[in-house]
Order: sequence, then structure tokens, then C-alpha cells
Amino acid sequence: MTESQLSEIRNYLLSKKLPIDILIEVNDHFISQISDLQREENLSFEEAFEKTKLSWDKELKPYWRGNLNLEDISDFMVKTKKEIDKTNLFFALKFSTIPTLLIFIIAFNFKAETFGYLTLSIVFGLTFYTLIKYFSHYQDFKLAKKFKKYVLTLHQHSVFIFLIIFSPLLNIYTRLIDNPEKYQKIITFQSDKPIFIEITFTFMSIYLIIFGVFYSLSAQKNYIKQIEKVKPFLKYL
Repeated sequence: MTESQLSEIRNYLLSKKLPIDILIEVNDHFISQISDLQREENLSFEEAFEKTKLSWDKELKPYWRGNLNLEDISDFMVKTKKEIDKTNLFFALKFSTIPTLLIFIIAFNFKAETFGYLTLSIVFGLTFYTLIKYFSHYQDFKLAKKFKKYVLTLHQHSVFIFLIIFSPLLNIYTRLIDNPEKYQKIITFQSDKPIFIEITFTFMSIYLIIFGVFYSLSAQKNYIKQIEKVKPFLKYL
């Protein structure tokens, strides 16, 4: 296959507004499928290309899905996005359980002041670890901004989720510094007047911070993995 033919395939797929990491995979399928058609059915490149485009048309054709999101999106993109969200979700659910349980164990086994400091150490430690991981790969993450006309990988949209947790993080910090005993009693269900809303709010604030951290860590890990595949393709953008 000639360079001009390869370029024609790339340009066609770029017109479909695919994330670049997905485009690369689809591009490989196109090349393989076209080559097979040329060999097995004795077709010209243009004929094989048209036949391949038709076979992928339903998967790659963007359309409005009748929901609040007004953006046109293809079935292939929807399926891929669901897989990515599920991967990050399961990672976050799996790993956020451990520090959350640890906080409960601390609440039941340590004095209030120790509980407050240890809980803050866990929450802030995880948050700063996420920041360190981000800045250690800053040049890679900066590529998404440099090539902002394109989506390099769907993972880039979830990398910064940990930033939205700073408001509840400061809330938790203030509460645990000012009155750790109150919140230890809430978590251990020993409050004189246990209020369901207050128990839920306290637990969910801590859990959502930890969950957001691990969701971002999963997205960062997958972004770095995918961006390494994307880098050789950037010269075509």
C-alpha cells in the first residue's frame, strides 16, 4: 500500500472525529481489511476502500441519540466510552474500599484526635500522590492541550476528576481539625443524636474523595499507556 493510500485512509478516519488512540486501532483494521479484499477479491485500492468504509459505516456514523447531550456520536464511540468508564469505575470501587475500611478501623480503635490526624493523613496522602503522579508525567498530559483540536484519548477527560474533590477535602479538613470527636462518634454510630443525613454526608464526603482519587489514578494510568501509542501518530495531525 502506498503512502498516499495510507494518507487517504487516515484522513477519512480523522473526518470521523475519532479519538486518536481509537483511530489508530481502526486504521489498522482498515489497512488489514483493504489488503485482504485486494488479495482475495482482486479489487483495486479504491474499490476495496469503499467496500471497507461501507462495512464500518454503521459503527462510525455519528448521530444524535435523543438525549440531553446534543453532540453527535457513533455507536463505536459509545461502546468504547462505556468500556473506559467501566474500567475506571471498577478500579476506583476496588481500591477505594481499602482506605475507607481503614478509616473505619481507625475510628473504632483510636482516640478522637488520633483518628482525625490519621484520617486526614490518608485522605491528603492519596490526593497528593495523585498530584505527584500527574506532574511526573506533565509533558505527556500537556499533549492533550497542545493538540486540543483533537481528542487524543477518551481517558484524558477523566484525568482531572481529582480536582473537583478539593472542596469536600477542605470541608473534611476543617471538620476533623475542629471537632474530630464528633465525627468519630458519627462514623462509629455512637452519636447521642445520630442523624441519618449527617452520617451519610460524613461518610459520603470521605468516600467520594477517595473514590475520585482512584478514578483519576486509573484514568492517568490508562492515559499514559494510550498516549505512548498516540505519539508516533502526532506527526500526521
